[in-house]
Amino acid sequence: MRALVFLAMLALLAGCATTPPTFNAEVSVRHQMASEVAGKRFAFKRDASQAQSLLQRDVEHDVAVALEGYGLVQESSPARADWLVELAYGVDDGKTVTYNQPVWGTTYYTYYRRVYSGNSYVIVPYYYPSTEVVGSQPVSETVYTRYLAVDIYDRKALARNEFAKLYEGEAKNRSGSGKFDNALPYLTRSLFQTFPGTAGTRTVRLPLPPQP
Repeated sequence: MRALVFLAMLALLAGCATTPPTFNAEVSVRHQMASEVAGKRFAFKRDASQAQSLLQRDVEHDVAVALEGYGLVQESSPARADWLVELAYGVDDGKTVTYNQPVWGTTYYTYYRRVYSGNSYVIVPYYYPSTEVVGSQPVSETVYTRYLAVDIYDRKALARNEFAKLYEGEAKNRSGSGKFDNALPYLTRSLFQTFPGTAGTRTVRLPLPPQP
């Protein structure tokens, strides 16, 4: 009985220790901006393929909200902007990866007791089932990289054909899902967790809603 109680407690503790799901992004940033950016006016710089794209508008909206959170002001006309913001985003074709997955099975925990039988004691084994890793098997899956890249240019320097880039940042997420739309809010939050932030590469983990 004690062994059964012990196993039940282990199962309960294992359930409590389950790690909540997170969205993991690798964020890389380089910039030559002052730490104070509030008040700067920005507009989006689009190529021909982006000008009539609904997805482009959705990405612009999320990025604009993030920049406005740091005190920047969006301009509808690039001619009135201090900065031009260029976007790149999407999902790659995926890469097949193979790894070993543990195989769980039932084993038995053995417990011995001395039992009095007439005029002597005998040793009686008791067997209790236990779930453990009993082996492994190779598993292959496709991993997609979903990304959001943001480049910011000084508009006046760009017009003079001078070096104009002030900021380049990118957030990447690797996932078994090739869908971009549901990753966009998390990529944006990961990239703009700080702005302009410290140059370098970091990992950002954002909590995901629990699965039903």
